[in-house]
Amino acid sequence: MSATIHIQPTLDVICQHKKDGTIIPLKIRLQDEDGEYQVYKIKSYRCNNLSKVVNPKLTPVLVFECKINCFERERLVRISYSFNDGLWKVLA
Repeated sequence: MSATIHIQPTLDVICQHKKDGTIIPLKIRLQDEDGEYQVYKIKSYRCNNLSKVVNPKLTPVLVFECKINCFERERLVRISYSFNDGLWKVLA
């Protein structure tokens, strides 16, 4: 088992959609180099391109910087959510 995370086309995310349209990522599931899935709880996050009002037409992709604990070390993972196709992706 290794802490190396490979960039994959899509990502499994458990998130909360609030009534004001904001999205809160709670957990992510990444595949390690052995092909096994690892689940990480998001300790904190920051949405980089979110204004006060969520409008998918003006901002079709939300970008989040998330802090996770991976093997007792804090790591920063950048993920994005696309309103057009409903997919989460890991950003390099």
